[in-house]
Amino acid sequence: MAENKETHVALTQNVGEQVIKRVNNLCEAGFTVPKDYNYVNAIKMSMLKLQELKDKSGRGVFEVCTPNSIQTALFKMCCRGLNIAFNQAYPIIRGNQLCIDDSYFGKVLMVKRIFPEWEPKPHVVREGDEFVYTIIPETGKTKMVKHVQKLENIDNGFVGGYIYLPSKDGDMDLYVMTKKQIMTAWSKSSSREMQTHKAFDEKMVGKTLVNSGCNMIINSTPEYQVATEDEEQVHHDGVEDAEF
Repeated sequence: MAENKETHVALTQNVGEQVIKRVNNLCEAGFTVPKDYNYVNAIKMSMLKLQELKDKSGRGVFEVCTPNSIQTALFKMCCRGLNIAFNQAYPIIRGNQLCIDDSYFGKVLMVKRIFPEWEPKPHVVREGDEFVYTIIPETGKTKMVKHVQKLENIDNGFVGGYIYLPSKDGDMDLYVMTKKQIMTAWSKSSSREMQTHKAFDEKMVGKTLVNSGCNMIINSTPEYQVATEDEEQVHHDGVEDAEF
């Protein structure tokens, strides 16, 4: 039994080199990664970082996860031009599968590769603010009319938020989220994380706006569309997560 365990660990630890070879072969066939991305360094650094990851029973990722799931997760990380070691993605153990989710920083990085000049600047709308926006019928785009916030409103509860998102036509599109939409996003967090969200709502509302806005762009960009159905299925099966 111990020998089988050691064999499994040895096989999983060799996965990094297998992924590098796979990407090398694909690049020779025309596959591309972002110009500012060194996938060899990213894979090697991520493999070192994965040594720290354990599930809730204290077992290491190389002991628990299948070699195929580790290889798939690292390959998807490369396709998106991210690096676990730089906190651009989070490795998560779901059952015997290793999954990698984009982090806040990873999502911003991916959008800035498409729109280098864009800087995420989310704004929170508070109770008592005067906030008016309109939808342009010809384009369907959302446009700000005005947002007036008095000093005494800053300590009030939030009712929503917005952020400007870049588009390929050169315009900035206003992306608005209501309090209900933001709270729905927060409801996926643990009770401990929810307490943090409520205690630092200015920062957390902004982070939610950036995350959601980036998803809109990333999910509509063909280069970033790597099949994720398997990860989503594992996630929705109710398997407990273990992450950094």
